Amino acid sequence: MAKRYMTIVFVYLLLLFSASVGIPIVYHILTSTTSISSADANAYSMIIWSIFSNILSLIIIFAILYKKPEENKIIRGEKTSPLRSIVWIIGGVIGLYIAQIICSIIISLISGNIDESANTERLVNLTKAAPIFLIFISILGPILEELVFRKVIFGGLSNVMNIHVAAVISSLFFGLLHGDISFLLSYFVIGLILCFLYTKTKRISVSMGAHILMNTIVLLLSLGLIGG
Repeated sequence: MAKRYMTIVFVYLLLLFSASVGIPIVYHILTSTTSISSADANAYSMIIWSIFSNILSLIIIFAILYKKPEENKIIRGEKTSPLRSIVWIIGGVIGLYIAQIICSIIISLISGNIDESANTERLVNLTKAAPIFLIFISILGPILEELVFRKVIFGGLSNVMNIHVAAVISSLFFGLLHGDISFLLSYFVIGLILCFLYTKTKRISVSMGAHILMNTIVLLLSLGLIGG
């Protein structure tokens, strides 16, 4: 894997796990400078730090990738046209939604657990506390994850190993870092489908678009804003 790809992974992991330090700092600032309750301060500190760390990650990643030659064999060849890319995005969202339903059924049959993903439930609760968090979940998060897991990790690994093995490794990594082992299968399959979209279209914007729409739909459904 190229050095700058490895740097991007390091930066992403560093800022991802910086929450253990950053959230308490923001919490202390909020409780010492405002009169909000401890519970609200805890929720807002997670929201503020998540948005800040992800925006910082995106800025650093874009700076590293900006005007550099591509080191990713996934994108070699002809890219799909803009119109066909939209079709792939819509088809990808449908595929992702069906895959999640199937994975949820399998998980419930194996473990008897039919509850919502703990990760999704946490994000929904944070969005209820601060609706602006919807922007983070629906847009910033997916853009960052597609750059890191599909363009960098999947693309970087595909240069040094079989493309299918690279897809499995990047998707497993994607699933594990969501921190919800009971729904690992769902995240893993989502990762594989997004790798497929990126490979078939040779456009990271397609996997980003499908990911953004998927997150938005799932969140709006969980909030009861659609489908109710």
